[in-house]
Amino acid sequence: MVWEDTAYDWALAFDARMKELILSGDHKAIIHYSKLGRSALLAMPTPEHYLPLLYVLGAQDKGDSVGFFADRVTLGSMSMCSVRIG
Repeated sequence: MVWEDTAYDWALAFDARMKELILSGDHKAIIHYSKLGRSALLAMPTPEHYLPLLYVLGAQDKGDSVGFFADRVTLGSMSMCSVRIG
């Protein structure tokens, strides 16, 4: 963590990759995030803040629109991105 409004490259890369996976509906890759490489392992050292995303995506029906809000990475590695379904 950095006490500035900045972001590590790996944090931005992981955030962008997650958005791509969410928009494409690739829930399997999202569930198995640890296989997504170094940026995933750095971004998710423990899963407790990540697991609620799986519940949100589990509520998604085919055809539901997906959007993002509070879409920002700050403090070095903290993504504030939130997902809106429907």
